[in-house]
Amino acid sequence: MMGRWTFLEVGIVVLSMLFGFHPKGLAEERYTVKPGDSLYKISKSFGVSTEVLKKMNGLEGNGIKPKQVLIIPTQNEKQTRATNKSPSVETESYIVRKGDSLYTISKKVGLSVGEIKRMNQLRSAALRVGQVLNLPKTGLGDEVEEAEELGGSEESTVERLAEGSVDKQEVAESLGKWSNPEERNLFIRVVKTFLGAPYRLGGSTLKGIDCSAFVKKIYEIFNTHLPRTAREQFQIGKKVEKHELEEGDLVFFKTRRSNNGHVGIYIGNNEFVHASNLDKKVKVDNLGTPYFSKRFLKGVRLKELEKET
Repeated sequence: MMGRWTFLEVGIVVLSMLFGFHPKGLAEERYTVKPGDSLYKISKSFGVSTEVLKKMNGLEGNGIKPKQVLIIPTQNEKQTRATNKSPSVETESYIVRKGDSLYTISKKVGLSVGEIKRMNQLRSAALRVGQVLNLPKTGLGDEVEEAEELGGSEESTVERLAEGSVDKQEVAESLGKWSNPEERNLFIRVVKTFLGAPYRLGGSTLKGIDCSAFVKKIYEIFNTHLPRTAREQFQIGKKVEKHELEEGDLVFFKTRRSNNGHVGIYIGNNEFVHASNLDKKVKVDNLGTPYFSKRFLKGVRLKELEKET
């Protein structure tokens, strides 16, 4: 029962994040990058894909530098090979939309249904709206730079989604349900334990984390897997207006530095927690402040709370 959760158990959850959480059975070793090394060369030496190395080390691109220490997985070799049939193939995240099937997706990317299932360790052909698949990079989703808060186009991609006909969240659904109010309360307590963690663009650990990685990591603790960028996160879940926000909802903004959007987690009382580039840390802010009030784009509900009948 969620009611039995204690602050000690919350602490255990947070400590697992502090020291890094990896799937059960996946051992690791550390490798110090040498001059002349590349991510591809290292992936070949250890028999893992570049994508696995990037995910294990929170890397957004392929750039590495001498003396950098990388985490190298050393077990589940068969699983790694099955997930990454061609290690040199660059992949990207694809969010399943209403009407998608493995067959229609396979036609878009030029892979068989079986290959897509192997890449994503799917046991059946069933898909759900909002599910994230790893697919070979096709360039279809590259209309803007995915890294957050780097600038670029004059008009925000997230803002275009909010205002244009491509925003399909009018009919989108939440991704799941909270077991009970206690689970959602625990979620908010875990969110607050990240307060003060340093901000780092492209970072995804408590040594440095950006806004979308913060959101992704918190929801992963509660078995909800989200895409990496704010642009992708903006397109899933159920749209809610500002006056409809509930604890755990995502809130999106257009900021001066962010042309791909900024995201935080609503915690109630008109407040939200986010990894702030301005203050260089995870902090609490208020939706009513002039800065965030005029830049608010919309709220997104990822998990519903069962209504009492």
